[in-house]
Amino acid sequence: MPDYQQCYALIHKDAQYIAPCQHAAQYPLVVEKAKGSIVWDLGGNRYIDFLSSASSLNIGSAHPAVTRAIQKQLRKTTQYTAAYTYNKPSADYAQALALLYPGKIDVKVCFVHCGSDANDTAVKFARAYTGRKNILVFKNGYHGASYGSASLTSWRKDFYEQINPMLPGVLRMPFYASGQYDQSAEKLESELRALADPETIAAVIMEPIQGEGGMLPADPVFMQQLFTLCKKHGILFFSEEVQQGFYRTGKFFSIEHYGIIPDGVIIGKSAGAGLPLGALIGKKGIMDALPPMANVFTLAANQLACAAGLAQLRYMQSACFQKSLKQNIALSEDTLCFLQKKYPDVISFVRQCGMSIGIGLQACGRQTAEECAAEIVSACHRKGLIILSLGNGILRIQPPLNIHARELKEGFRILEEAIDESEEGCTHAE
Repeated sequence: MPDYQQCYALIHKDAQYIAPCQHAAQYPLVVEKAKGSIVWDLGGNRYIDFLSSASSLNIGSAHPAVTRAIQKQLRKTTQYTAAYTYNKPSADYAQALALLYPGKIDVKVCFVHCGSDANDTAVKFARAYTGRKNILVFKNGYHGASYGSASLTSWRKDFYEQINPMLPGVLRMPFYASGQYDQSAEKLESELRALADPETIAAVIMEPIQGEGGMLPADPVFMQQLFTLCKKHGILFFSEEVQQGFYRTGKFFSIEHYGIIPDGVIIGKSAGAGLPLGALIGKKGIMDALPPMANVFTLAANQLACAAGLAQLRYMQSACFQKSLKQNIALSEDTLCFLQKKYPDVISFVRQCGMSIGIGLQACGRQTAEECAAEIVSACHRKGLIILSLGNGILRIQPPLNIHARELKEGFRILEEAIDESEEGCTHAE
């Protein structure tokens, strides 16, 4: 059995001095160091990374290209506020991001600190540009933990129950997942009108693939009808790509799977290659709607995070990375198909879009699906694999996109062992 004594000692100290709201840990992992797709804890225990730091390290930890860029930038300056000055890394990174925007249209970038900030920023720009107040989001969605982004979130009620009243003007529609939508465009519009006059809605903010909600992709027909409805009524369409952007789904933005050119894209997590950074990227007219100082932050667009993000992006555009990504997606597809066939009484479904994977579990014996997921996650941790469980008994798997095939196979082997143990335990319990 692994030795967690040093980890538990640190966790005890953490509990004394750090607010509990900062954690939602599912096992006693204290990260000491990480390299590529491997993480070591304080006791020296080694883990395969199937979490990518909540998809904020899409090319793994301490990638050489990113490390070199950070070291080079550190020799110049850590940061000097972009609120009152300009800097080359942010301008270069903004240009590179703009060139990857769906449809290759003219856009501008507004840098912030993280995905939560970027969602808040989208609300501000949408209201300023349209002169309207209402924002349409979707049930089961997650958009962040700041006051504004928590107001957009409905994934968990405890995000706002203790801090009401939340941001006014937030409307919620059902999210129709792939294969679950059979309505006409007229019925969808009626559903929208039941919430508010469409002419009062500034923007739709939606995850094309709900992450925390279960790796749940939107139905393509629903997406097309919704987008057409937005165009009809002058409603801005913002694609929330915080978790699923930066090639996580195989394409740079997940909205590209739907053939839609949005009015804006919201990014965070991997935007800074592991350093805090987020942004709203949007059409120029929209991004010119706010005057100077209306969305300015002292540390946003700092040189260090932008240099790291740009280095990551350049690596991601290399033939080496793209080849590795395609191979890892194919290997994952084959392995998941095998696991689903091997465990028909354990696995109820597999949702995969690129390297974003949700494995739905079934209740087993006296255990609920959620309890089965918790047991498997805990077993994976003991065996040297980092994964998480989402609500409703879903395993969340998001390895680094460039993970070595050997480590990807090893991680899936550990997962298979953990499922074996869980299935055996359920059989004996019965």
